[in-house]
Amino acid sequence: MTDDHTTAIPAVDSKTTRRDQRLAEHTIAPPTTLGLILKQVGPGLIIAANIVGSGELIMTTKTGAQAGIALLWLIMIGCVIKVFVQLELGRFTISHGETTLTSLNRIPGPRLAGVNWIVLVWSFMMLTTVGQLGGIVGGVGQALSL
Repeated sequence: MTDDHTTAIPAVDSKTTRRDQRLAEHTIAPPTTLGLILKQVGPGLIIAANIVGSGELIMTTKTGAQAGIALLWLIMIGCVIKVFVQLELGRFTISHGETTLTSLNRIPGPRLAGVNWIVLVWSFMMLTTVGQLGGIVGGVGQALSL
């Protein structure tokens, strides 16, 4: 004990010090400018925007209004599953260094012109999404003109 009745800090052994030095060498300094902060936060915002999109905001409220609480379980399961699928696809992409579509194209199964059926279905869904986006923009335009 010291004179001011505080406990003494135990001595740090050299093993811990070397580990701390190694960690310090690989630690990135915190961002100091707005641009660097946005660079750090940006990927997380993109993931968050993918997980909760306009589909959840529109379809879950519409389903709730039409079916009441009877289908609440379905909405909850869908939201939970989507979060885990998005997270795992992101982790796989980061750890393997290839896009999700490249990985899906390697899955065994029927192919058309060398492209897996899963990638073809995804491409069809993306093409139909263009029409949906046009409808969304048109709806927003009409709402703003009121």
